[in-house]
Amino acid sequence: MEIAILNSRIYTGDPAAPWAEALHIKDGRIAAVGGNADMKAACGKGAQVFELPGRLVVPGIVDAHLHFVSFGLYLDRVDLRDLTSIAACRERVKADVARRRRGEWIIGRGWSEHIWSDRREPCAKDLDDISPDHPVMLVRCCGHTVWLNSMAMRLAGITGETVDAPGARIERDGSGRPIGLCREYRKLIEKVIPPPTLEERKGAALRAQGEALRYGVTGVHTCETLAEWDALAALEAEGKLTLRIHHTLPPEEVEKAKARGIEPTKGSDRLWFGQVKLFADGTLGSGTALLHAPYADNRSTTGLQCLSVKEMAERMELAYRHGGDVAVHAIGDLAVSNVLQAIRAARKAVKGKRRDRIEHVQLIQPDDLGVFQALGVVASVQPVHLLTDMPVAEQKWGTARCRYAYAWKSMLKEGLRVQFGSDAPVEHINPLLSFHAAVNRQSLKGDPKGGWFPAERLTLEETIHAFTQVPAWLSRKEKVLGSLAPGMTADVTVFAEDLFALAPEKLASAQVEMTMVGGEVVYRKR
Repeated sequence: MEIAILNSRIYTGDPAAPWAEALHIKDGRIAAVGGNADMKAACGKGAQVFELPGRLVVPGIVDAHLHFVSFGLYLDRVDLRDLTSIAACRERVKADVARRRRGEWIIGRGWSEHIWSDRREPCAKDLDDISPDHPVMLVRCCGHTVWLNSMAMRLAGITGETVDAPGARIERDGSGRPIGLCREYRKLIEKVIPPPTLEERKGAALRAQGEALRYGVTGVHTCETLAEWDALAALEAEGKLTLRIHHTLPPEEVEKAKARGIEPTKGSDRLWFGQVKLFADGTLGSGTALLHAPYADNRSTTGLQCLSVKEMAERMELAYRHGGDVAVHAIGDLAVSNVLQAIRAARKAVKGKRRDRIEHVQLIQPDDLGVFQALGVVASVQPVHLLTDMPVAEQKWGTARCRYAYAWKSMLKEGLRVQFGSDAPVEHINPLLSFHAAVNRQSLKGDPKGGWFPAERLTLEETIHAFTQVPAWLSRKEKVLGSLAPGMTADVTVFAEDLFALAPEKLASAQVEMTMVGGEVVYRKR
């Protein structure tokens, strides 16, 4: 099959020829890049020709951090994003209760007390009267705090006598009774929730895939488990997996995966096992990100430590011995410092060439930038978080400390590889929201004027690079993915407007015209 894209503005990502006006695609690969006349002449009579004046064509966008099947599941659950009060959340929950069988779990996601008019965190009493016959678990937007009703706590065995799990906390009233808010407890509560079936996971993955393709995403790096892997592998066997999926796994599943022949860097061109995923701390919004100094709004805490440096290093050594690399969630500056220390120790114990990554890196000590660079660790960040995190970060971390919050330009200047993702379902999968955040460092309303710590703004080229070439390198697929050079796989994202010609404040409202994976058009705007 032959395709020609003509009369367009093409950003190839190839340093040797970064710009072109036409592409020739044959048998799923880029055959040639150049001018309209040459590319048209190179095509046979049966070639499909797309005349795309005024559009921007780029290498296929890769969302380098999300929870793919989980995102698909939440597309069918209670959506609490952008709601501005507990009352509004209650209405959404009531509507879901009305359509569920008695005793069925009500699960939702996306609430944030920071945008509520109530100006307080929720509790079980806010849910008990509207859900007496249903256990309810509502996951905060960050994914690290859950709001439960009394029935859910009873089923999960959360009582006044329950001892907090390591690295987790049950919030309690003055008498020591749980109030229905738990931090870093979701996995424990999910053990008593009937898990989705394989078919339900497959359906969720197809929903997520449809959304991804609609927003120009040709590949994702998903942070999930073997249960999600099985759903994706089943879809691939059925010929239904269109996206390219780089899949991380938790350390406790590495041995089981190996026994099944699932090994790091191995798999197909649609689904492969990437890094082993660890957690160093919690999140900003929940006040559980691990900091060097106490929180500005709560001097009694520096956050929660999920793993000590020694424990992290031991798990990293396990990953390395199995031929893998690691991906570590670290949001607070002390968490980042700890992860770098653990990586250094683990690499000393187990030699090899590594392509490790730290997820989020929302706050960093300036001195750690050099350590990051020296170790060659990738900063895997999600600019879309900035849209809502700016005021929360200033409140919880203080303005002075925020100078090195979401410090992407500083990372690039230090020579770090930086890649971008959405963290869906925490945020929306639309990459243009991250384009806006990276280039403008403003909310969608344009606040603050001039950008939040504007020295950290990125160019559009830097942003595209972080969504294309760095994820390809991290997947060890830089020879076939990440640019539109001859011989590369034809994964292509076409924007309906030339983003380079748009006013920066209009980036978030741009549209995707077409998505192509392996030379096949898998989405086209109607």
